[in-house]
Amino acid sequence: MLASVTFWQKPTLLEGAVTMGMLFTLQFVVGNLRKRVPGVTRLVDTRPPLLMDGTEVLAANLRRANMTEADLRAKLREANVTRLEQVRAVVMESTGDVSVLHAPPDAPPIDKSLLAGGGTGLDCESG
Repeated sequence: MLASVTFWQKPTLLEGAVTMGMLFTLQFVVGNLRKRVPGVTRLVDTRPPLLMDGTEVLAANLRRANMTEADLRAKLREANVTRLEQVRAVVMESTGDVSVLHAPPDAPPIDKSLLAGGGTGLDCESG
């Protein structure tokens, strides 16, 4: 939004302020609707895509998240994963962060409620 204001032919400070004010107002209204009106969250939030289910890389979800396998490997290293067998799930959060859930191979299975998206009760999108 800010970049488009700077590319106008003759942008004025007032036009830029009005545009930014509209953006902040829209964000405020949607944020309050999400808190107060049931069902709005499901309409405006995306379900977090599951990028890995255990050791299986979900290539279609990687493409939708605009990530490469090299990006995914970097996130695994960042999370101190030393063996693929440790990976339980990798999720692209709605904030854009990547969460890597890992444990020793002999640990109990992952609690599926950890894969619920944004408190909506929906599972992560698996494909």
